[in-house]
Amino acid sequence: MSTLVMNRYSQLSREELICLLEARDKEQQIIDKSPLKQAPNIKRIISEVLVLLFNEEESPIEKAMNLLLNFFEADWGYVAVFEEDGHMANFPCEVMSEWVEVPKENHSKLTYETIPWIMDTVKAGHDIVMCSMDDLPPEACVDKVLFDMQQLKSMLIIPLSFHNQIQGFIGFDSVRVQRFWSAEDVDDLHIIANIFSIIIERWQTQSSLEESRKHLAELSTKFKQFFNNLPIGVELYDSEGYLVDINEADAQIFGSSKKDLLGINLFENPAITSSVLKGIKSGKAFSFPYVYDFSIIQSTSYYQTSYVDQIKYLQVKGISLNDPEYGRVGYLLIISDNTDAQIKAEQTRNNLAILKAVLLSGGAIVGEYDVDDDELYIDPVLNDHSSNNPLFNYLKTHNYLSIQELQDFVQLGKEATNEMAPFLQVLRGEVNNCSFICRLTIKEVPVWIRINAQAHKINKDGHPSKVICYISDITEEKQLEEKLQQARDESRRNELEMQKARESDMLKSTFLANMSHEIRTPLNAIVGFSSIIAEMEDEEEKAEYVKIINKNCDLLLRLVTDILDFSKIESGVMDYVFSDVSIKEICAEEFKVHSLKVQEGVTMVCDLDRLPDVILHTDPKRVTQVISNLLSNAIKFTEQGSITLSYSVKDNHILFEISDTGIGISPKHIDSIFERFTKVDSFSQGTGLGLSICKTIVKALKGDIGVSSQPGKGSTFWFTLPC
Repeated sequence: MSTLVMNRYSQLSREELICLLEARDKEQQIIDKSPLKQAPNIKRIISEVLVLLFNEEESPIEKAMNLLLNFFEADWGYVAVFEEDGHMANFPCEVMSEWVEVPKENHSKLTYETIPWIMDTVKAGHDIVMCSMDDLPPEACVDKVLFDMQQLKSMLIIPLSFHNQIQGFIGFDSVRVQRFWSAEDVDDLHIIANIFSIIIERWQTQSSLEESRKHLAELSTKFKQFFNNLPIGVELYDSEGYLVDINEADAQIFGSSKKDLLGINLFENPAITSSVLKGIKSGKAFSFPYVYDFSIIQSTSYYQTSYVDQIKYLQVKGISLNDPEYGRVGYLLIISDNTDAQIKAEQTRNNLAILKAVLLSGGAIVGEYDVDDDELYIDPVLNDHSSNNPLFNYLKTHNYLSIQELQDFVQLGKEATNEMAPFLQVLRGEVNNCSFICRLTIKEVPVWIRINAQAHKINKDGHPSKVICYISDITEEKQLEEKLQQARDESRRNELEMQKARESDMLKSTFLANMSHEIRTPLNAIVGFSSIIAEMEDEEEKAEYVKIINKNCDLLLRLVTDILDFSKIESGVMDYVFSDVSIKEICAEEFKVHSLKVQEGVTMVCDLDRLPDVILHTDPKRVTQVISNLLSNAIKFTEQGSITLSYSVKDNHILFEISDTGIGISPKHIDSIFERFTKVDSFSQGTGLGLSICKTIVKALKGDIGVSSQPGKGSTFWFTLPC
């Protein structure tokens, strides 16, 4: 059996509840006379509960619940109180019988998610009477999870109402057996519930009063702390002008103590003028700055102060305190010490004067760029000085100027455009400051300025809202720097020319020494063998000597030719005569000439049949000279193997290649092989001018020349000529 009923006792007053209790007592007395009834009656239980709740100091609710647990023959008893939001039930008291072997799980707090059906039912004012848990309605499915875990068999819950609304419940559960809760049990528990409601409401009221008293005490303490810790001075005077209370800040302002200041009369203060005191007495609210001279206080001994011959700048505000019944009751003064601010203001004025002097002496101006408004402001107060700079003179009369307007006014050169990047970085918040130089052209007059920019007033996003710009005229400095640079460049050029001259002299000396040796060697051979050949009769030996003489004549002729060509190159009179020429014919002629000069064991190769027929508009004499020099070098350094002459057409040029299997060139000489007077083998004959002349000729013919080589395996010299 289960019931959900409204609490019929919730609307009864305390007097009606007592009358109902007395009527129940008379009925109980008749029942008590019956021999079948030996259990304690409800009146005695209620009496004991009241004694415990009102007189017991230690755990009164728990002790009262233990009495009721035995009276209702239950296994668990509990009192629950809802929190303010009504979403959670606190269990300040929970008791259990001694016969329960498995203790009930402790739930000091249960939320609406755990027992929604119980909380909704109780808040609706219904009792919960469950003689069997099988009678639980379907909507109690969530609550049933907890009931099954606690192994409940019967349940009795009554709402608790206090402060004119349901704010909790009292209940008893049975686990040993299914408990049949009678209507009398329900009525008895309603009476108990009303007693608990009254007691809990009383305790909460007493607790609220205690909290209120405690709160008032805390407010009073906080007010005293606030009054004493205010950073400004506060003075309270009575109606006659006598000081009755001050805070610590006020005592510090006047260099004294609260003890020495209390009792002085405001209207007798010698440091305050009579006109000011008259204004205070008028009863109107007042506010004024005042220069307070402590030397007057010292001389009159108005009060004890640690300040001697000192002045303070004070801001005084106050009102007269008036009561509707008693009239004027006093005066309240609030005093701020502005001495530091006054000193800082004076320092600011001094710094401003110093800054103006610096700007005047340095030929500079200061501007403030507003990022949001895109406006450069030149303060005329700061920048009121004469200047020959046309930009500065313009900014004096046009002191509000956007960056775009400035760019439109001055013709920025490429240098200035490139140097604006640091300023843009400051505007984007990437850096805090920068320094850069701009070259401006104002009315065709070049002007150099240096801008030092400093970010100011940084926003939350890291971007500045203001940028301070220090703009200085460095035109004279840059002009002097340019002159110095020109002088340095001229000095460097002169030094390089002198170095070249010294190197040229050294090379010429080396050249003359080499030439004397190189010319003397073939001449000695020619002269020596010429005198011998006249006396010889053996034709075979005579032919051999003639061959030696011819070889040295060719060498001497080549030396003289190289010297003459070098002389023409140095003097700039090397001439070039262009005409249409067959490249194959030049190569064929040189192949035939140099084939006769190769050493024994060396083969001269030139596949003329496979070479293309190419007509080139160039200087045939110089092309022949280059090919001849390269072939002669190959013959000189090739003792066995082969020497190959070839050419091919590549895109818009012709590539000539002379390859040999000679001694090759070491890597350290590759880069300098085409320089003048360079000889890889100092024991070989030659001037060291042949390759240098070849390079000069090829470059003059708009071509290029180079070499690739491996020491001991041979070399390939190549050069190109444009088609």
